[in-house]
Parts: sequence; C-alpha cells; structure tokens
Amino acid sequence: MARLIKPEDIPETLWHPGLKCLRLAPSLLTAWGHLLRHAGLEERALQPVPKGEIGGLSKEETDDHLAWRFSGSSARVQLSLLDPRDELAGVSDAFAKVFSGGTVLLADLPCGSGAAVLTMLASISELRRQGRVPRHPLHVKVVGGELSEFARDYASRAMDHIKDALAEQAIWVSAEFLRWDALGKFSTADLTNRLTVLGQECSARLIVLANFSGFLQGEGKWKEAIPQFESLFVHGRALNSFVLWIEPQTNKVLGSGGFFGRALAWFKNLFSTHQSKEEQEALVVENLGKSSACVQHPLKAHQFDVRLVIQRFDLPLNGAKA
Repeated sequence: MARLIKPEDIPETLWHPGLKCLRLAPSLLTAWGHLLRHAGLEERALQPVPKGEIGGLSKEETDDHLAWRFSGSSARVQLSLLDPRDELAGVSDAFAKVFSGGTVLLADLPCGSGAAVLTMLASISELRRQGRVPRHPLHVKVVGGELSEFARDYASRAMDHIKDALAEQAIWVSAEFLRWDALGKFSTADLTNRLTVLGQECSARLIVLANFSGFLQGEGKWKEAIPQFESLFVHGRALNSFVLWIEPQTNKVLGSGGFFGRALAWFKNLFSTHQSKEEQEALVVENLGKSSACVQHPLKAHQFDVRLVIQRFDLPLNGAKA
C-alpha cells in the first residue's frame, strides 16, 4: 500500500536525499531561536554537549535541556513523521491521517519545552508550504502535559511565536500546557478530563509520548506510572485515535527487561479482550519500528546522529498495530 507521504516527496528543506541527512523544519528553528534568545542561551547552545542525563524540574536543568537536547528531541520526532528511509511501517501514515485536515486533538506528554509538538506542526507546515501535501483547513487543539513550570512557559512562548507561520499554511492552533505528574492520579485525572472534553468534536486524536524511558525505566518509576497510563489509554479510545511512543535506541529501551518489553506486555494485558491472538503475538520488541539518520545541526557546521525506536498504538477497538 502506497504511503501518504512518500520519501521522494519530502522537500530538501527537511531531508537531503543525497547526503541522507535531516534538516529541521525552518519554522521550528525560528521558534527555537526565539526561545534561546529569550532565555539568554545562545552561547550555551553552541558549547559542546556534556555527557550524561540532561533535564529536570529546575530552571537551570530546563535551560540545559533547551540548549543541548532540544534539537535531538526534535530530530527524532521529525524522523518518525517523515520516515525518509521507509523503515517505520504505519507511523508516517498515522501522522499524515491526523494532520490531513479538519479538527484534531494533539497531546504531547511530557511536552518539556515543546520540542515534539512544535516539530510535528512545523514539519506538516513545511510540507504544505512546499506543495507536498494538500492545504486543507486544519484546526489543532494542542494539550501539553509537563511537570516543570519553566518548560511549560517555554513551550507556550514558542507556540505563540510559531502560530502565524502555521496559519499561513491553513493550520490554526489553540494550545494549553497543563501541570502533569506521570505519577499523580489527580493531575492525570485533570489531564484526561481535559482531553475528553476537547476531543469530543475532533475527527482524529493523537497522543505522542517521547523521551520518557529515562524516567520510567532508568529511575524505576514504571510501576508507579502504570495507573496513569492506563487512564490515558483507556479514556483515549475513539475512532482515528493513535498513540505514538518514541524513544532513543538504548539498552534500557530495547534490552532484556528493557522499557519497551515491559510496556508492550502491559499494553497486551490491558487490551487483551480487544485483540486477536495474532495481534498480541505481533506486539513484541523485535517488531518495534527502528530508524536512524544524520542531522544537520542548526547552529553549528557539523552533523549529529539520531536513532529512534517507536511503537504505534491504535486506540479504537482493536488495540495496537505493530
């Protein structure tokens, strides 16, 4: 079956086929640059990236992530949306279906400073600007969930900055960024209720979970978080409802006892009554979508590598599609 966004249709502003290299969407880079200038982080973003985990709830930790990890997080999302190597069966089509037109709900969890949601919207906008996909009117209701108040402020500021560029491509966005604790049942209930209300008149719903394994697996929080994810997945079921879970390719994610093995087992158990034996057997780590690419750094004259693993979960009646 032909893909909705074919690799040969991707413009060179997003992917250079000769170099096999991603280029982050132009309007995304404008929004990121706006945040760096606002936060006084332009010089920090040019410095070598320290080794180890970067990010956290404090302003300093949030600023470090914005300066050093924003581009990598964005690149993983853009790679999954475009799938220029044609390695992620069904993932690019899920994005294309959601953003084809109408009114849609987009949840970014945890949203951090907005890398995922901004990348999705900027990439679709660029595809429209280059005439690669139709410019049907698209209204996007964005809900970001994030514990760091500093990150939520950055995400909101960047979204306000990019809205005019999106509107030029017939994409109109309303956005709200809520305090969400993945271990807290009350903030998850508030988030779930908001998604339910906003999703009532939407033709499609997409929840993107990205870069979560470090916290859930690395810090041993998966068992505490399960009730919250169960609420989000169960209440998120609807026609044309998808979850895309994107993580970096690491041993913590893919290894024996790794994060995705535990997550897939949990999902199969949760939706076991809605899945056939074949569908359950297909949900194994070996079937996860994997891709990699080099990325042109937007601020420096060098490239860096990005590697991702992704699972598409469908949330109508039949559970997931591997």
